[in-house]
Parts: sequence; C-alpha cells; structure tokens
Amino acid sequence: MRNYSYLKATILCLALLVTGIKATRAQQQTGLLWEITGNDLKQPAWLFGTVHMFDTTMYQLPQAPFELLPKVDKVYFEMDFSKLNPAEMMAAMMITDTTQYLNKLLDTPSLNRLKALGTSSPMIKMMGDKIYAIKPLLLISMLTSSATQATMVDLEIFKVAMAQQKPVGGLETTKDQMAAIDQVPITRQAEMMKKYFNHSKSLNQQVSELTAVYAKQHINDLMTQVNDNMPVDASFDEAIRLKRNETMTNKIDSILRTEHPLIAVGGGHLGNSDGLIALLEKKGYQLKSIPFTFQKAHK
Repeated sequence: MRNYSYLKATILCLALLVTGIKATRAQQQTGLLWEITGNDLKQPAWLFGTVHMFDTTMYQLPQAPFELLPKVDKVYFEMDFSKLNPAEMMAAMMITDTTQYLNKLLDTPSLNRLKALGTSSPMIKMMGDKIYAIKPLLLISMLTSSATQATMVDLEIFKVAMAQQKPVGGLETTKDQMAAIDQVPITRQAEMMKKYFNHSKSLNQQVSELTAVYAKQHINDLMTQVNDNMPVDASFDEAIRLKRNETMTNKIDSILRTEHPLIAVGGGHLGNSDGLIALLEKKGYQLKSIPFTFQKAHK
C-alpha cells in the first residue's frame, strides 16, 4: 500500500513537470478557483488549480475545493486516481534500451547527486540500481515527491471525495500522460536532469518557494516558478503542455453537457492565452474567479 502511494505521488508530480513551461504572458491572471457558466449550463461547474507539492508548514490546505464537494455531482482530476494500476505505471516508467540507462548517460557529478537525493526516497532506495532504468523526467518527479514537507493537494481532495462517496473521474489516462513524456527522447530528458541537478536548492526549499507563489494565486507566475526548478524547451512545451490543454478542454466541454463537476487540475494548466480558462472561454463558457484566501499554518 505504501508503494502504491508513492506511485500515485509519481504521477501527480509528473503532472507538475509537464506544466512547467514559460508561456507567452500578457496580463497577470489571479485566482485558483473559477466558476464555469454559460453555454446553457443548468448549474455551474468549477475549475480549481491544484499544486502537486504543497508545504503545509507554511499554509493550511485551501478549503475552497473541499467546501464545494457537497455541491457537485462528480470530481474530475487529471487522472482517475481510483483506477491507477501500479504494474502498468511501473512498466511505463522503465527505459527499454539498455544503452540509454542513466548510469551511461549522466556524468559523474549528476550520478553522485542522484545517489545523494535518492537516500531521502524510500521507493528509490528500495529499487537499488534499477533507478538507472527509470525515465529521467519520472525519476525527477519521484525525487521531488520525496521532499519531507510535500503534501499533494490533488490527493487530499481525492481522499475526501472518496470518503464522501463522491464519484471521481479523470481527464486523461496513465497511457495518455506517459505517451506525452515519451515524446521527449531519453537523451534530452537526461540533459534536463543534469540541469535540474545543477541548482543548489534543496527539495524542501523548492516546495516552499512553489507554495509561496501558489498561495498568491498568480497562476502565470506559478508556471514560471516550476520552470525555474525544471528547465525545459519550446519543443517540450509543444509536445506536452499545449496538446494536453487542448485535449483536456475538449474533454471538459464534453463532460459539462451532462454534469456539473468540480474539475481539479494542476494550476499551471489554467493561465495564459493557451490555458484552460482561455480555451474554455473560446468555446463559449463564462469563467469567473472566485476569491478565497490561504490560512497560515498553525504553529
């Protein structure tokens, strides 16, 4: 069960990695919770921007999405966490070409950094030398999810929804997200991993900085902050973020024809001219930011 939780954490953090792209920014957009109306909807739906690593030593979990659960008929996440298959996920995480194992692609400083960071992750320690066969972007997500201060907003909403026997669903499948990652060659992923190891910030520091931006609800800055911790390029943006936003928008449009759900996706998907807010507005929906504030953590 513990390993299953770590696999869930990996996929949650994968979602974070594939939203961290610098996009064309016009006016700063503020707000993580958006009411969706228009297009003859009989009842409103809600779009909530989550963050996959949240520091609860700084702030309490945002209560707004939890308070909406009794008002909706279903909750959608990027993936349906109730249907994750650990065996399928683990198989999709592995590099099949032995000549591209990380101990053959990474330089000595990067390998040493990987070994040092791996000591904080029970799952990575359990895997031993098999970590060299894990796709670099997924391995980075596993390392990041091992930060001791990291709580996953998505997973907390999911837990409460399940406790309330609220139906849940996913906008994508495991196969969809893994296919997106596979658009990036392993050699390029390895180069991105080297860049990731070059910055000196600890995992907990990265989580704290991301939480500070998230609490301000500046959804464009959230993307920039993620990108600072995970350097990526324009081709990665095109292959992953933009196409996923279009796919999720079409899925949401289909869902809203018959349901009034809460849709909780990574906050990096919301903003800018190519984010979910703008794409849904282009389809005729009206989106209004619903203000709420974060409460400081209890000391």
